[in-house]
Amino acid sequence: MLLNECLESCLDRTYPFFTDDADIADVITVMQKGHLECVPVLHDGKVAGILTLPDLLPFWQSRKMNKLCLKDLKLQPAESIGRHEHIFDVFSRIRSFAGTVIPVSEEDGRYIGIIEKVLLLEKIATVFHLRGEGMTLELDVPAFELKLSEVIATLEKNDATVLSFGMFRATPDHDSRVVTFRVETHDLFRLVKNMEKYGYLIRYSSPFFKERDDELREKALEFIHFMDM
Repeated sequence: MLLNECLESCLDRTYPFFTDDADIADVITVMQKGHLECVPVLHDGKVAGILTLPDLLPFWQSRKMNKLCLKDLKLQPAESIGRHEHIFDVFSRIRSFAGTVIPVSEEDGRYIGIIEKVLLLEKIATVFHLRGEGMTLELDVPAFELKLSEVIATLEKNDATVLSFGMFRATPDHDSRVVTFRVETHDLFRLVKNMEKYGYLIRYSSPFFKERDDELREKALEFIHFMDM
C-alpha cells in the first residue's frame, strides 16, 4: 500500500455522525448505546465540529435537554482532512482534533467518514520502524560537517541497514545537529564502537545486551580493551 493511499484504506464510512440540528437528548442516547467518546457534527454536509462527552456533561447533569439541539452547544469549529492527502502532511494536524477520531472529507469539503487517530499513529510507527524490529542510534554532528550520505555510508559499511532517520537542532543556540537513526544490525556493540573510532559522538544507543547477557557483555568489553592495548 502506498502511503498516499493510507487515509483511504483507514477510512470508516459507517461511524455515526449528527447534523447540528439533532436533539441533544437523542445524541446522548446514541452515544451511550454505542459507547462513543466523540462524534462529528455536520452543517450542510460539512464538518462543523466534533462533539465529545465532556461537551454534553453539563446538560446531562442538569437534565436540561428538552428542545435543545447541537447548534445550541456552540462547539469549537473543527476542520477535516482530505481523503487523498498524504499521511505525513496531516500528521502535524492530528492533535488539533478533539476526541479519538478525525473527520475526512472530499476535496469540496463534503464529509465522507472518519479515521481513528490510533490507526494513523500505528502507521507512522510502522513506517519509521518504531516497534521492536529496529535499534536506535543517536549522533551529535556539527552542522558544518554534516553529510547524511557519508554517515549512512559509514553505517552501511559496518553491516548496518538504515531503516529510518530524523534530525533536529540540539539547542536553539547550538549549531550542531542531532541525527537519530533506526538501524538493523546483528552487532550493535561493534557498530557503536566503530562509529566512535570514526570520530562520531554517540548521544544514545539502544541497550547492547539484555540483563541475562551481562556476563557476555563483560567478556566483550575485556576483549575490546585487549584489542585497544
